[in-house]
Amino acid sequence: MPVLQPSFLGKKVFMDQNSGRQYMIKYERFVPPRKIHALLFDQDVPVIFAILDKEGRFLDSFFLSNKTTADSAEAMEAYKVIADRKAQHKMTQDDLQDALKPESEAKMKNKHIRKHLKDEHLEDIKHQWPSRLISLQNAYGRSDDSLIIDTLRDALAEANGQRAFDFITTHRIDRLVPLLAPHASQSPELIRLVPDVYLSSEHPEVVYDFLLQTAETIDLGSHKSVEELLNQGKRVDLVHHDSLMKRLLTLLMRRVKDETDEKPTAWLSKCVHDRELRATIMDMLKKPKAKG
Repeated sequence: MPVLQPSFLGKKVFMDQNSGRQYMIKYERFVPPRKIHALLFDQDVPVIFAILDKEGRFLDSFFLSNKTTADSAEAMEAYKVIADRKAQHKMTQDDLQDALKPESEAKMKNKHIRKHLKDEHLEDIKHQWPSRLISLQNAYGRSDDSLIIDTLRDALAEANGQRAFDFITTHRIDRLVPLLAPHASQSPELIRLVPDVYLSSEHPEVVYDFLLQTAETIDLGSHKSVEELLNQGKRVDLVHHDSLMKRLLTLLMRRVKDETDEKPTAWLSKCVHDRELRATIMDMLKKPKAKG
């Protein structure tokens, strides 16, 4: 089962407690199985290369002005590609500070700031780059409705579902995973992947929210995907001794009744071919409703 890797983007570090000088992690790359290569910045300049473990402890670090290794050179080369591209974006430091605020509180002097932010998110998602915007949000953001997060939601709706999921998990913005539910019809692998990653994690609620929202949005004609959705609901119930599959089934059959001309039971028979799942559903449908 996949294990969620940590993200330390935006983490502030004192390399020398006596000096009080603070550096921030703005670039990181997970190196399986347990290490993270990071660049620590002084303002916008990378000055330290570090190797961290999965708990964020420093295994090694050095100033880039004093030393170069193959790993630090690789990190700097990768960062330069990203930095050169970011330099072409039309956002000033004032814009980035504005992006940390909700739109209702932002100055919005740059009337195109939402587009620029969304475009940067889309580019980061496409290339799976460590996001400077998420670094800023993690370090200084005070609102989950900041322009950074709000435009990220817009970008996730437009991005490829699988790459969007990889971006969210890499940056550990776990709460946004349910927003990917509308992608499940085009990226059905997400129906299994989200439980694979999150069901035994510290955030199993992500699985519940994602599967329930998928039941609300999935293409009812995607029979294999519907069957997989119900199977994953059954899987959740086995792990957490819950009744998620029944909730999913209720949502789906209500949608069939409201949105199609098919009878829900006839539609269900087209979707479910797995014998064990079919038997579980039949038992569920036969159970009398509790009297209130």
